[in-house]
Amino acid sequence: MQKPLGMHQWIDVLHRSRVSFDHFVRIPQVMAEEMARKFSFFSKWVARTRSSPYVPAIALITLALLLRLLWIAYTDFVYEDAFITFRYAQQIAEGNGFVYNLGERVYGTTTPLFTLLLTGWLLIPGTEVVAGARLIGLTSAVGTLTLLLMTLRRMGTTQPQQLLVLALIGTSSKFWIKDTGGMETPLVIFLLSASWYAYVYRKLSWTGILSGLLLWTRVDLILWPVVLCVTEVYSHGKSALKIAWPTLLVYLPWVIFASLYFGSPIPHTITAKWVAYTQPNQDPYMSHLFVLVKWLNPLHLPDQLELVGILIAFSVVAIAAWQTSRMYKDKQFAILALFVLLEVTRIVLSRSTIFSRYFAPTFWAVLILLGLGLGSLVKDSRLGRSLSLSWRWFLGLVFLSLFLLFGFKASGMVRDTQIYRHEGALKAAGLWLRQNSDSAATVQLEPLGYIGYYSGRVMIDEVGLVTPQMVNLKRQGVFDLDTYIGFFHPDYVLIHCDDSLYIQDEDIDHVLTSQYVEVTSFNPRDFDPRDPGQGPNFDNLGRSSCYEIWGRIEEGSP
Repeated sequence: MQKPLGMHQWIDVLHRSRVSFDHFVRIPQVMAEEMARKFSFFSKWVARTRSSPYVPAIALITLALLLRLLWIAYTDFVYEDAFITFRYAQQIAEGNGFVYNLGERVYGTTTPLFTLLLTGWLLIPGTEVVAGARLIGLTSAVGTLTLLLMTLRRMGTTQPQQLLVLALIGTSSKFWIKDTGGMETPLVIFLLSASWYAYVYRKLSWTGILSGLLLWTRVDLILWPVVLCVTEVYSHGKSALKIAWPTLLVYLPWVIFASLYFGSPIPHTITAKWVAYTQPNQDPYMSHLFVLVKWLNPLHLPDQLELVGILIAFSVVAIAAWQTSRMYKDKQFAILALFVLLEVTRIVLSRSTIFSRYFAPTFWAVLILLGLGLGSLVKDSRLGRSLSLSWRWFLGLVFLSLFLLFGFKASGMVRDTQIYRHEGALKAAGLWLRQNSDSAATVQLEPLGYIGYYSGRVMIDEVGLVTPQMVNLKRQGVFDLDTYIGFFHPDYVLIHCDDSLYIQDEDIDHVLTSQYVEVTSFNPRDFDPRDPGQGPNFDNLGRSSCYEIWGRIEEGSP
């Protein structure tokens, strides 16, 4: 039997119990103190982060990326001409050489660097060309905004100026479609930004290397390295050679390859577009200038607000010009203004206003100048100084809301173009040809991209981008469909529904109607060529989505 505890032993047990109890009670208190300490650290970190100049910029860049992803998810838009480059990349990846049609060495793409990047992407098992093009575009867009932020900070611009530049380029829907549409344009803008960044940081050799890569991407931007070199000659003399030599050395290998492989370093597409579009266009130069300036409105306004868009565009030009007049002595900013002046002159004099993507480099430089100008107005004008910080943020949110509103309003039209014209007509026609024609069949058509890529057939394009013989016929003054058909004898001819109707309604015999028969048609919008609508009610998308394929009448043909 256990002996009862004595008085001293009970006192000792109670003392130890008190110590244990106090320790137990102390645990939550210690934990609370530790959590409070950590929360205090987190609060201070949040406060420091909010006061950091990079946070609003990072938020804008993130927003720009998110908007482009939403644009892709909703519209799924890919340019028609992008598929010309895609087919070149596919041919190279399959070991067929730098060709569009097998065995025909025609320099039919103006962007060899982009083509080779896509080729590398396609060599990765399980990849798809549109995803690769969009990945390059999105990466280039984020890289552009990041480099612009670093460049503008280096140049001593204010935070409002930096944020306005990022907001204009990041939230303009005209850049959303360019950055996600599968073309080389975002890579062009990235290389412009990267070479400007290198120049501002006085890394002149890298400036030249990046300028050389820019020419690999689009040779028509030769004026950019010229402007950089001229500016450097004016300020530092012979140091311009540090830009010029790397530019030439980087681009020279392609010049040699193109001369030996294609017979000329000049893209055949430049010649073809000149003959097909520019040469017949005799509109006054001022009308071409007006087309370009009108497009410099960063908002994607509907046709009903065309006058408002024109006023905004001229206001953009006015603010950019005003900002240029304030900083023309700073060569790093003057580069942008000089480039805009020369590029606008080149586009207008060459009448190259048919494709808006040619305006993107000018648009990039103008929006930078516009952002800097608006930032200067906020800082220096009496009205800008009188606005409180709250009012500035409120106005910024209003303008941002307008950009988003009109941007996503335009997305509906772009989405319809993708659904009806690109997917419902062009891609469908290409897949039909792949499934129903001989692998060696020849197809004469005008919309080369989707159909050429998805059909895999030999293309005879009526613009002449990959068909030099077509360019020769146009130079001789031949612009007649019957003559083209009689010259090339294609197995199939793709034609608009209304053009086909017009030919069939004529009383004379045509090569198309006498030697070919309609084998299928694509009309996803139920366009009626006999009742297309008039004026603003004309169903232009319906017309551009309605095609017929005619097959040659002879043994073995459809």
